[in-house]
Amino acid sequence: MKTKIILECASFNRSLIFAKANSADIPATSKGPGYVAALGGIYTQLVNAGATQKPISVSAQNALILALDQKLGNMATIAQAYAKIQPGFDDAFPRCAHLNPGEVLRTANAYLAKLVPAQNDDAATTAAKAARLQVFVDHALPATLVTDLQGQMKQIGDVSGTHEQSREDGVLSTEEINQLVSQGRVQRNLLDAIFQTVYAANPQKLAAWSSACHVQHSPHQKTAAPMPAPEPAQTN
Repeated sequence: MKTKIILECASFNRSLIFAKANSADIPATSKGPGYVAALGGIYTQLVNAGATQKPISVSAQNALILALDQKLGNMATIAQAYAKIQPGFDDAFPRCAHLNPGEVLRTANAYLAKLVPAQNDDAATTAAKAARLQVFVDHALPATLVTDLQGQMKQIGDVSGTHEQSREDGVLSTEEINQLVSQGRVQRNLLDAIFQTVYAANPQKLAAWSSACHVQHSPHQKTAAPMPAPEPAQTN
C-alpha cells in the first residue's frame, strides 16, 4: 500500500480517537456525531481493504530462503565430509543448483524425504533414516533438525502467501480505496470545521485536535528548498 494512503488512514484513526474521547464537546444539535460515525465506517472499510498497512516485502521471503539455503549448505558439507567414511552418503544430500525459492524448497523436500519416516516405510528404511539424521546431529546440527527445516519451509510458504494476497488485494481494491480515502477526507474536514468553532477559545484543545487530524509526511518525501530572498535593488 502506498505510504501516502497509509498516513492518511492514520490521520483518520487519530481523528476518530480524539472525537470519541471528546464527544461531550460536540454539540448534540450539530451534525458532528454523524460525521464521527461516517468517518468510523469509512475507516473500518479501509482496514478491511488492507489500506492501513504495507504488504509484506518480497525481501522478507528472500531472507527466509537465504537462511534455509544456508542450512541446506551446511548439511551438504557434512554429507560430503562423511562420505569419506560412508561412501555415497553425500549422494542423498546434493547442494542446491540455483539460489531461487523453487530450487531451495525442492532441495529441502528431498533432504526431508531422506530423513523423515514415511507411513509405508519398513523397519530397515526407518532405521536408515534415523541413522542419517544422527550423522548430522553428531556433527553439530540440532536434534530438532527435521522440525527446524519443516518450520522454515512453512514460514516461507506463509510469507509468500501473505505477500501474494496483499498484492492481489491492493490491485483489486485500489480504486475503492482511493474513493474511501476521499470520502474520509470530507468527513475529517467537516469535523475540523466543528472543532475549530468549538475550541475557538480553547487553544490547548484546538492544538490537540490539529495534531490528531494532521496528515504526517512520508519520511522519504522531499520538501522543496525555500526560495532565496530577492536581493535589494541597487541604487546609484
